[in-house]
Amino acid sequence: MQIRCTRVSARRWSWSAFPLCFLASLWGTCFSVATTAGVELEKDSPKIDTSNMNVLFINIEDCNAAALGCYGNHLCRTPHLSRFAETGIRFDRAYVQAVCCNPSRTSFLTGLRPLTTGVTSNGHVMDEVMPPNVVTLPEMLKARGFSTAVIGKLFHRLDYADKQLATFDRIEHYQQHPAGWQGPAPILKFPPVPRPEGWQPAPKDKKSREYAQWLRRNSDRYGDSGRTREQEWDYRMAATAAALLEEFAKSGRQFFLAVSQSRPHTPLVAPKEYVAMYDPATLPDFPATPQGLVNCPYPRRTTGGNPDIFTQHQPTSQQAKEALAAYYACLTFVDDNVGMILDALDKTGLADKTIVILLGDHGFHLGDHGFGSKYSMLEATHRAPLIVRVPGAAGNGAVCDEIVEFVDLVPTLGELLKLDLPQNLQGTSFVPLLENPKRHWKKAAFIVEDDNDAFGQAVRTKRYRYMEFSKKAPIPTALYDLENDPWETVNLVDDPAYADVQRELADLLHAGWKAALPEE
Repeated sequence: MQIRCTRVSARRWSWSAFPLCFLASLWGTCFSVATTAGVELEKDSPKIDTSNMNVLFINIEDCNAAALGCYGNHLCRTPHLSRFAETGIRFDRAYVQAVCCNPSRTSFLTGLRPLTTGVTSNGHVMDEVMPPNVVTLPEMLKARGFSTAVIGKLFHRLDYADKQLATFDRIEHYQQHPAGWQGPAPILKFPPVPRPEGWQPAPKDKKSREYAQWLRRNSDRYGDSGRTREQEWDYRMAATAAALLEEFAKSGRQFFLAVSQSRPHTPLVAPKEYVAMYDPATLPDFPATPQGLVNCPYPRRTTGGNPDIFTQHQPTSQQAKEALAAYYACLTFVDDNVGMILDALDKTGLADKTIVILLGDHGFHLGDHGFGSKYSMLEATHRAPLIVRVPGAAGNGAVCDEIVEFVDLVPTLGELLKLDLPQNLQGTSFVPLLENPKRHWKKAAFIVEDDNDAFGQAVRTKRYRYMEFSKKAPIPTALYDLENDPWETVNLVDDPAYADVQRELADLLHAGWKAALPEE
């Protein structure tokens, strides 16, 4: 099989052509005002039978929604994602339930919230802490008779989810497989990639100091990866997805295909031609500077190191802009790979009978607040991209400005596919929004944060974010008015003018997710 590569243009954009008020939406916390792009939606549109459709599930790691072109960023080039968004529904207010990979993925793959799964941090082993008899989405689909395939990361780690991954008929791009799994060999073979100078294998003990140092060295870098596009892991996962789609088209079996893109997770490295597309020197200054923050609930992050990148110290402005340019390069690279997958879906004739869900597992700070990486309950981490295309859905081509949560994905797919779902799910099917993205929906989204310093919970309405932390935290509560302060720079907990708002949001947070459900 031959895979056609998408040509990458090295043409540079003129950054100065965009007004500063527009550039403010590029760094990761602001969101564009949703419109329906002229789409006229009838209230009672006829529904089609989706129960026999396939599912293509594309997950992008550490993806800041506002960095994508389809979310209003005209500097980062992601044309394939923009074209895809025009054929589906782009959710402008989609929120994850946790600030990092493991708890977020566990939540949206079970339809349960982190406090229920017991997985609230990357260190929690899912198989050990989840309540007994929790069934994940791949297990539900396999039980229904789907042919299942996973390419790259879906759950956090293999050793966390051995049983769940064993349900897949095909497991591609894993160095190891679940115990006892006897599936087919990889559908494609790739030549080995030369190891870079100074390469060292990872220490076996993942809890050791040596492993932490190795991980930091490999994560804390950005720029040219030193590889061609065809040598990159993400390209090869996309090529494998294209090959599997051809196989599914021939077999005619109903399938679930989950495919990962590891970028823009750190290290922020991409092939040279992508890095050359972005000039750090032309990037505007960062919003929400540490000097302008008032009562920030993350004071150590504003002056010290970050997780994943710039771990030892705060970057200079030049270094931060270089990293942002590298982040954009990674996204453009990923965009080409996603384009390859979507092209294969069209060419095989599967597009008209395949539900496509594209998402980021959580967001990522891009220099705002002096932060890099994730690990906060602010907008840049809490909000993530979510684009859903259901063939024949009345809302396709529209933008939805209503709040949805990633914990809603399992009940949504369950309704579309007529799955026999568990009764204890804690999400809400947003199928009605696929028919009418303008209808009123949830009042708020909820998130948790668990790190070595403090445990926190937050609630996000369309206008406000309210946060509470455990007593160990330096700032126990925070309130932001994102309508007047979209970058979350001024904590309003001590402002008497917002006392009533704070009480209402605290009550909502304590009441929990059921208090924010859509009205009938």
